[in-house]
Amino acid sequence: MSPRPLLPLSVQIGYAVAEIGQNLSETAVRIFLLNYYTDVVGLNPRLAGLAVGLSLLWDAVIDPLMGAISDRTLGRFGGRRGYLPVGGVLLAIGVLLVFRPPHLEGQAAMFGWLLFAACFLGTGMTVLSVPYMAMGGEMTDDPHERTALFGWRFACANIGGMLAVGLPVLFVTERADSVAAMAPAALAAAGIVVATACLSWRATARVQFRQAPVAPTGTWTAFSEPLRNRAFRPLLLAYVVATLGIGVNAATAVYYYQYRLGLSQTQISTLLGCFLGVFTLGILGWVRLAQRFGKRQAMAVGGVCLGLANSVVYVVAPPGSLLLPLVGGALGLGLLVGCIVLIDAQLTDVIDHDQVRSGQLRSGLYFGVWRFASKLARAVAIALTGHVLEGIGFVPNQPQGTYVAWMLALLFGPGVGTFFVLAGWILWRYRFGEGEQAQVRRILERRAGRQRRRVR
Repeated sequence: MSPRPLLPLSVQIGYAVAEIGQNLSETAVRIFLLNYYTDVVGLNPRLAGLAVGLSLLWDAVIDPLMGAISDRTLGRFGGRRGYLPVGGVLLAIGVLLVFRPPHLEGQAAMFGWLLFAACFLGTGMTVLSVPYMAMGGEMTDDPHERTALFGWRFACANIGGMLAVGLPVLFVTERADSVAAMAPAALAAAGIVVATACLSWRATARVQFRQAPVAPTGTWTAFSEPLRNRAFRPLLLAYVVATLGIGVNAATAVYYYQYRLGLSQTQISTLLGCFLGVFTLGILGWVRLAQRFGKRQAMAVGGVCLGLANSVVYVVAPPGSLLLPLVGGALGLGLLVGCIVLIDAQLTDVIDHDQVRSGQLRSGLYFGVWRFASKLARAVAIALTGHVLEGIGFVPNQPQGTYVAWMLALLFGPGVGTFFVLAGWILWRYRFGEGEQAQVRRILERRAGRQRRRVR
């Protein structure tokens, strides 16, 4: 809590760079993995959804444990920073395993490989992402600087998302569309993951991280302790609900554009790239709105507007339409979805609140549970999408009937939008705002002042 200089812009951007590789991997999995294994590998949609869902459950369970481990390694092996290059290498190997499977015969072999490879990828993501996310709240004490730091992180995340969409296009051939081209694109993606993780590790070498004593944490405590914090529970609930919407949206996107609208792979890649580009540019506006009106208000209003617009745009878009999804979806919704960046920044304020209660700085524990809940929600979303696709009669690589196409529109539109509206309503009722955070900061500053006087 001692006064420290503001973080240079080069350090803020350098820290955020690791998010490029992380989100490249995560976006590729969200958008292409289910489609890749159903349309290219030949796995049954229900089994594909089950395998990805189970791998996310494994990934979710180890997140809080990784958070507790990283809390206890502060001051050793480079602290949380030490996990960045290790996690980057593991994640890169996972990307190759997932998108470059060996020749497999039979549904059981395909299911088993996908489950193994996705679990390996998730483990690498956890080793990299949980300590990395916790670092953001410990690099600065200033709430506005934290918001800016997380803004840069999400901007880099969207660059990674655009790479996830754009890289496969570079490898498209007459025999391989964007989905099938994920196999050669995985090599480039793996290299980017390792490079960005190491760049972030290097850029934060001289940062004076905020630290406090951390008591030993048992396995059950790693899951339960953050849930005792009243300021954390409703924020986590809103995040889970929003993540369910994002998960269904990502898992359904390619199916909606290809089988409902009948767009080509090039048009789909253009739409997704425009969406992520506008999302990236819109983050600056949401950071400014949060600094002026408060994070809670901006998150709540943005979530409701995003949900309502999503429910309308994708239902009214007729088959063969590119203009409406481009203007209303990629441009309009791309601007609104930037409000999501504020939820992670709000979590760092809640961690300060926990430090007042416990006298410990347990960023890893909180971000571990945060990631656990996120991946649990994604697992449910992907498994649900796989079951819905089979339930409505979807058949891969075949023209779909009117009923299936209409159900895809309802799933991608109101099915997703309802989650965002509900998340916005929860955030509107959330009561830990800027005033409460200012009070927490004053308490921590008084404690730090007393500690400095005792040291003297």
